[in-house]
Amino acid sequence: MRTDELFSIIDFGSYKFRIGIFANYLPNSKFISEITYLQNTENIIYQENQLKKIIVKTEKEIGKHLKNINVMIDDKDCISLDLSIKKHIDKNKLNKNLIKTFIQEAKLLIENNYLNYKIQHLIINKYILDEVVFYELPAESISNELVLEIKFLLIPKSIILNVQKTLKKNHIFVDNFFNTSYIKSLNYNKYYEEYKSKVFLDIGLNKTSIFFYNSNNLIYSKFIPIGGNHVTKDISKLLNYDLQESENIKLQLKQNNLTFLNDESSKDLLIKIVHARIEEIIDLSFKDFDYISLIKNTKSILVFSGEGSKLLSKKSIYLKEEYNHFDDMSFFEENSSLICDSAFNYDRSDISNEVVIVPKRQQKTGLFEKLFYLFSN
Repeated sequence: MRTDELFSIIDFGSYKFRIGIFANYLPNSKFISEITYLQNTENIIYQENQLKKIIVKTEKEIGKHLKNINVMIDDKDCISLDLSIKKHIDKNKLNKNLIKTFIQEAKLLIENNYLNYKIQHLIINKYILDEVVFYELPAESISNELVLEIKFLLIPKSIILNVQKTLKKNHIFVDNFFNTSYIKSLNYNKYYEEYKSKVFLDIGLNKTSIFFYNSNNLIYSKFIPIGGNHVTKDISKLLNYDLQESENIKLQLKQNNLTFLNDESSKDLLIKIVHARIEEIIDLSFKDFDYISLIKNTKSILVFSGEGSKLLSKKSIYLKEEYNHFDDMSFFEENSSLICDSAFNYDRSDISNEVVIVPKRQQKTGLFEKLFYLFSN
């Protein structure tokens, strides 16, 4: 990072805003801050005031006004799509320009059929040349037939527009939107290099995401609209507590080893409520997961992350027989610094199979170049 270079990121979490500023002139080359807004509130004015508060604090600490920023965000309505494109190329040389044409065609196909969504990430899973599989773009290959397997991560445009509108009130414009769960999984992936197969299950407030890597290649991804807040609502409904008290009870489960309630019958019911919902989240995450054979035949790990996973422990997880084939399980202790680091490392990385989609007005430069750039509308 050059002396004058500054990278800024804001994470729009489910109930926390996190800001990370990365610049050489700062102590430890970065500044990290977070602020909580009410978990179950729909008070937009309160949320916007909290956002303004953390922006003002950040600008004061770094001695600069924030003009542009990158955003990490995902949502229960995010979509993961897989698309295959088959092309006859008649002994033509395969090069970046040809691939770019095919990807542009795929991008337009998704945009025309998902009008209410914006593409956050476009990832090439495989290049299949005359039935031979490659995970990186082969150099100047000659073949008759090409199959591109592409993964798209989409987010509702309404969410994007709301974030842009809110930040614009603070005179800040958005450079890029990153999918939080995906970016975190890429960064946390490096902590488990001894495993060939890695499943990252990120349980958020109102959604859960699953990302499966084999040999560091992203094979499978999925979003489901259930998270830790559904556990809270179950406790509230079935045990007649208000939502805040139910949240406190949920968080105490792990801390107090399930023994904090005086009423033993209620305690047993509470445990059943939590286990039932967690089992549902795990079952839905692995529904349609067709890679169990890879899990069985390689050294594998299941990694839990996200605020919703904080009540879990190995003793409280029961995997059904059909997908209980992991060699190990881990509960990743993340914090605001690690989350913001994920975005910084992603921005500075050379991810050869991801196509960078940037706004037309943006001229993106850096030390590394990903596959190539496609401009957004």
